[in-house]
Amino acid sequence: MPLDATPSVVLKPLSFVSAFHEVRPLNPAYVERLRQKVRAIGVKPYPLSVTPAGLLFGGRHRYEAFKAEGITECLMHISEPASLDREAIELNRASEDALPMTFVDYAEMVWRKQAAGVTQKAIADELGWSSQKTNDYANLKRIAPEAWEVVSATLREMAETTTGEVAETKSATADFSERLLREITALAAHQQLDLVQDLAAGRINKNKFRAQAEAYRTRNAIQGWVRDQLGDIDPEIIDEAAAEVARGAYDAEWKAFAEQGTDLAKLNRLVEAARARFAKKHSLILIQGDFHEEIAKLGDASVDAVITDPPYRISTDRIYRLASQADWNKNFGAWDNQPEGEFLADIRRWAEAFFRVMKPGASGFMFVGEPYLNIAQALFDAAGFEIKGSFFWCRSNPGTSVTKADFMPAMDHAIQFVKPGARRTFNYPGEPEGFNWFQSPICGGHERLKTPKGETLHPTQKPEAVIRHLMDLISLPGDLVLDGFMGTGTTGKVARDTGRRFIGIEQDAGFFAAAKARVES
Repeated sequence: MPLDATPSVVLKPLSFVSAFHEVRPLNPAYVERLRQKVRAIGVKPYPLSVTPAGLLFGGRHRYEAFKAEGITECLMHISEPASLDREAIELNRASEDALPMTFVDYAEMVWRKQAAGVTQKAIADELGWSSQKTNDYANLKRIAPEAWEVVSATLREMAETTTGEVAETKSATADFSERLLREITALAAHQQLDLVQDLAAGRINKNKFRAQAEAYRTRNAIQGWVRDQLGDIDPEIIDEAAAEVARGAYDAEWKAFAEQGTDLAKLNRLVEAARARFAKKHSLILIQGDFHEEIAKLGDASVDAVITDPPYRISTDRIYRLASQADWNKNFGAWDNQPEGEFLADIRRWAEAFFRVMKPGASGFMFVGEPYLNIAQALFDAAGFEIKGSFFWCRSNPGTSVTKADFMPAMDHAIQFVKPGARRTFNYPGEPEGFNWFQSPICGGHERLKTPKGETLHPTQKPEAVIRHLMDLISLPGDLVLDGFMGTGTTGKVARDTGRRFIGIEQDAGFFAAAKARVES
C-alpha cells in the first residue's frame, strides 16, 4: 500500500498503542521469526491497524517484533471498524507477514464471544459467516481441553514453519481440520486424546482416525446400553463389563441390531454374566435413601419380584384419650401424611419405577390402604402392568375398636401386578392357601421390634408369615426380590431365610438401622 494512499495511514510512535484487541493468542515463536526478518530486510511499509483510541486490532505479532527490536515508530492505519474481529480476520488474510489463522483461532474466538454472552446468530452476523459455520466452530468446545491443546500445538508448530495461506491444514505430521474433529466431539475425553495424539504423531492417517472414532462411538453406545441394563450396581462389575465391550467383540452384533433389529444374544449373555457375578458378591443389598432417587440407579428389567408396603396415607393428628389405657396416637409421622394430590402422584411414580426395573413376567404385591385400592390398581394398569386382582391379609387378632363407632379394620389390602412379556412365576399352593386371602395374627412377641423404651418401633410392621406366603407364591430361591419401602426389614429377612436375593430401600434412618441389624444378623 503506498504511504500516501489515504490520510488515515500515518507514522505514529509505538507508544500510541495503549491496548490490544485479542483475536487469538500471541505466538512467541512467530514473533521471533518476524524479528529475524526485520533484522534482515528492515521494516516493511505494511501498517499496524489501530483505532483512534489506540486499540491495536491488526498486526500484534509485528508490534511485538518492532518493540523487541527497539523500533520506536511505524506506520499505523487509524480506523474504527464496526467489527474488530471481522476486520482482524480480513487483515490477516491480506497480509503476507501475518501469522495465518487456523480453525483453532476461529473456534476459540467463537468460544470467547459466547462466554461473553454473545449469541451464535450475533456472531455469525458480525463475522459474515453462515449459522452452520458458526455452530460448527461452537461445537468444537465439546473436545476435551487436553485433546484440544494437542490440536492447537500441532497447528501452531505447522504455522511457525510455513507462510502464505492458512494451513487448515495438510502437512507431513497431521491432517487436522474442523470437519475431521467433528467426528470426536461426542467421544469420551480419553478417547479424544488418544486419537488426536496418534494423528499428530503420524501413527494413523485421517481415514484410520475416522474408523477408530466410529468404533469408539459404537462401543460407547453399547456400554451405555449395558449400564442401563445393570443399573448403578457394583462399579467394579460394571467396569469389567465395559472393558469387555471395549475389546470390540460386540461391535458387529450391535450394528446388526441397529440396522436390522436382530437379537442381542451375545450382549444379553454378557449382562446376565455380570448380574450373576453381582448376585454372588451381593446377595443382600440394603440402601438408605429416597425411593425415587435410589430405584433410578437399578438396572432395567433386573428384578424378579416386588413385595413392598409403602405408606398408606392413614395418619391423622387425632389423639384418643382412653380411660383405662395409654393414649392412642394415630399420627405415624410426615412419611404417612402427604397431601392427597402428592400421594396419588407418588403411586403413579412407584408404578412406573417398578415397571422399569421388573423383568418381563415378574410379579409383585404392594400393600395399600383400602381407600386407594382401586386407584392404585388403575395407576399400575396405566403404567403397563397386568392387574391380577387383590390380596387380603386377614388379622386373626385385630384388637378391639377404640371408639366403638365404626367397624374395626381386620384386613390389609394389597394389589397383585405382573409385567407382561414372559411367563410368570406363580407357585399355586392348593386350597385354601391358593385363595386371595391369608390369615395370621398381627406382628407380636419377639418378632415385633421395639425401641429401647419398649415402645413399638414401626406402627405397621408386617408379620413374617404374611410376607413368606407372598414370596413363596411369586418367586423361587435365587430370585432377586425388591422392597422399595423396606421399613424394619421383614421382606429382607424372609428373602434371606428362603434363599432369595434382596434389595431393600428405606429412607427413615431409625427404621433402616433396625432393618440392617435384622437382615444382616
